[in-house]
Amino acid sequence: MKFSAAILALLMSATPSLAFETEEIGMIEASFDAATITQPTVLARDGDQAQATAFMFLTGVNAALSIAGYSPDTARLSVEVDFMTEQPGPETAPMGMTISYAPGKGGRWTSEDAPSAPTVAFATLNADDEEGRAIGTFVAELCFAEDYEGGGDPGNCRMIEGRFDTRFFVER
Repeated sequence: MKFSAAILALLMSATPSLAFETEEIGMIEASFDAATITQPTVLARDGDQAQATAFMFLTGVNAALSIAGYSPDTARLSVEVDFMTEQPGPETAPMGMTISYAPGKGGRWTSEDAPSAPTVAFATLNADDEEGRAIGTFVAELCFAEDYEGGGDPGNCRMIEGRFDTRFFVER
């Protein structure tokens, strides 16, 4: 499968009228600020180009797992976890993680620079050469950031708690 960053950019800013096809590959859900967020993870195709909103990037010595929901209104919930191994499993300790939520209307909420570190727990985390599966939960304190350039304001934070269950695709 050939992945394209251009499709991911289109997908994350898309309106429902675009011509690419999406296939649901999982779900990410959370409770945040008295609201429930439920977004599918998807595989988007445009001809022979494809990009998933859930993928693991392998560098040869590290792994980076990214799980992002898809919403036609551009709201985006994401969990990103980095590992110091190319073969992480459910018990592998992450070396870093970021939880974020962009409601689609100015600014975003992020665990970057939050007073407490986020936690992600995996019930399932496995991958072969082309795809894998991740099932787990997360809890984080998200702080408001007016833009994507820096971390959040530690004086304006709210708790988020959620879960994910998705297939993901492996990229090298």
